[in-house]
Amino acid sequence: MIEKLEQSLVKAESIIAALSLFLLLAFSLFQIFTRNVFNFGYAEIEIINRNLLVICGAMGAVIATSKLRHIKIDALTTFMSERQIALLRCPLSLFSTVVCLLLSYHAVIFVLDEWEYAPANERWALPFTLIYPFGFGLLGLHFFLICFKKSK
Repeated sequence: MIEKLEQSLVKAESIIAALSLFLLLAFSLFQIFTRNVFNFGYAEIEIINRNLLVICGAMGAVIATSKLRHIKIDALTTFMSERQIALLRCPLSLFSTVVCLLLSYHAVIFVLDEWEYAPANERWALPFTLIYPFGFGLLGLHFFLICFKKSK
């Protein structure tokens, strides 16, 4: 059940990442074409590309975490036995879950502030800021699901 949920999440996250990357490349090529052929570009495309890059990075981090390929800063594991590492996996994942959920909470506050104080001409780009709480929330969920994965 949990593995099916995680597989569904990874599939949806992969689609979001792939779509974001495709749009990023398409808008970049369009911008390059308009600049070189017509000598002008759209400032809005630069903003969209910046946000699509953040979405690609966030979804990449989430997918890497789900596959246990995320960046680990655990230098002590080289000195630990497999049994010790297995015993620490769930508590460390729960700690990471709490940290990600705290970041998600503060990202929600950030997004609400952005919505409240953004100038009227920049409000169209605000939906992109939802990736911050959404991304950290997904990271927290994947770290939580690590506790239920079988050791390999």
